[in-house]
Amino acid sequence: MSSITETILRRYGIAGSVVSEEELHGGNVNRTYRVSVRDGARLIKYLVQKLNPEAVRQPRTMLRNMVVVTDHLFRKGIRTAKLYPVGVSGERFLEVRRQGHATEYWRVEEYLDAADVSEDAPGVLYEMARAFGQFDAALFDLPANRLKGSAKGFHDTHERFRRLWRAAEEDVCGRTASVRAELIALKTLEEEACEISLRYAAGEFPVRVTHNDTKFNNVLFTETEPPYGAVVIDFDTVMEGMIAYDFADSVRSTAKIVSGTADEPVARIDTEKFRDIAKGYLTETRSMLSDAEIAAMAPCTLAVTAELAARYLADYLAGDRYFTIAEPLQNLRKARLNLCFAYDIRKNMQNLRAIIDEIASSENDDKQR
Repeated sequence: MSSITETILRRYGIAGSVVSEEELHGGNVNRTYRVSVRDGARLIKYLVQKLNPEAVRQPRTMLRNMVVVTDHLFRKGIRTAKLYPVGVSGERFLEVRRQGHATEYWRVEEYLDAADVSEDAPGVLYEMARAFGQFDAALFDLPANRLKGSAKGFHDTHERFRRLWRAAEEDVCGRTASVRAELIALKTLEEEACEISLRYAAGEFPVRVTHNDTKFNNVLFTETEPPYGAVVIDFDTVMEGMIAYDFADSVRSTAKIVSGTADEPVARIDTEKFRDIAKGYLTETRSMLSDAEIAAMAPCTLAVTAELAARYLADYLAGDRYFTIAEPLQNLRKARLNLCFAYDIRKNMQNLRAIIDEIASSENDDKQR
């Protein structure tokens, strides 16, 4: 039994004895543990997380934002995991530990039990997207200035590409020469991929409060049958942003058909899954979205996929400092997979735009009836 998680729980004023601990490996960034505590007759589960300092540069700001968002959702009757304050005063939500010259940041959340539901289960992607749409719609009346920029510009695709070119030029690990083909392929996509983020920066789209990490494992399902009881979690990257990226990242994470090998992957867009995600998301958000935001939904799927390819490749060139890796070429292989997927999305862009237009028109007609 690790003593560190028990020590952290004690700092949060949590009584009882730790009976089990398991590290969870679903995330790419932080170290996360599920800890079960026996308190009298009750067995309570907690999510204990050590933040990655390379990814979370302003942990106090991030936790403050999470409290604001969580409280806002609770007031609207939307369920999510609650955050535990440190000690009995309830004034802080972040435990800071000094380990020699290093500073560690820890937090504790409610652990929500989830049903084991596959991405391929009937209707599950619709419910996933609907949950993210409900999340975004619920934050419609939360002023963006209530949140501080803990990861400002998270989906600034233009800036992500700039960081890639800087990492390639600095070449701190001597890897640039080995990824020339990937760099050339990304350069070819850059202008089209960055268009939406540059237009957002120029003020062409409304500023929204958005989740910014709408992948499948950031929704928990409480039931194994439809409607699955979807609950949105992981508010690390909630901030002001471009709302079409929330739709697009769900597509990127789930609506692809993968084949080939790890080193030579093939990834194609699954248009039926794309359609399900668009239906679910627009069911909750159609009435709040501008025409420009709807028109950006399909192009944003290309933007967010190329952006992630650039991020993985930049991290590989910098020495794998941001994303957690299990083997040396993992970031490079993920970059190749997303790069391949981005090219297929671009090839199918006309069809994806047509699907969005069809569903948006249908949702609009339903609202007017």
